[in-house]
Amino acid sequence: MAPGKRPVDLQSYARADILKAFNSRLMPQFSTTSEVDVTGIKRAADAAGVSVFIAISHAVSCSVNAVPELRHRVIDGVLYEFDRVDPGYTVAREGDLFSFCDGVHIEDFRRYKADATERMNAVKAAPDLSVGPKHHMFFITSIPWFSFTAFTHPYDPIYGYIPVITLGKFIEREGSKVVTMPVAIQVHHGVVDGLHVGRFYTALSELSASAADWVC
Repeated sequence: MAPGKRPVDLQSYARADILKAFNSRLMPQFSTTSEVDVTGIKRAADAAGVSVFIAISHAVSCSVNAVPELRHRVIDGVLYEFDRVDPGYTVAREGDLFSFCDGVHIEDFRRYKADATERMNAVKAAPDLSVGPKHHMFFITSIPWFSFTAFTHPYDPIYGYIPVITLGKFIEREGSKVVTMPVAIQVHHGVVDGLHVGRFYTALSELSASAADWVC
């Protein structure tokens, strides 16, 4: 079931002037990359025999949903806050190609894992590159072949308010037991500031630190 949404009253919306200012910009988005300690998630997923991507995507989904500003969307000129936003992934398939995969945000990891696995297997068999209604979503793309210090995605004004998260290659430095990963996030500055992006990274780091308690 698609998540519900409610209109935000611009008369009482504290960021109304900021939203108006950035909506007139040719490129209203900003992106940033941070190296995140994902040791807990990787170790817990490996120990449980769970897909590391599914475990990390769950942590990302929970972290995005924990920040209300990342659930804000402007649709036909109206600002809405969604009750939840669902992840969409890129899924690798044969021939160095990929498919889109529309997921669902589920707080319980066991249920999320089963649902995500089923959806990913389905698009491998029948690829989906559709661009239907996506306002209730955010996107996760994985670039496991290299690390990076910055990442920018194509900008589509219709879906410009949708956060896009990019996961890079694991970094295991010699002599260190810490595993990090570059995590980029691209957002619309009209509804999201650096403060909110910082809250996303904090939530993600905390979920990695506690991964032994929820990855199963």
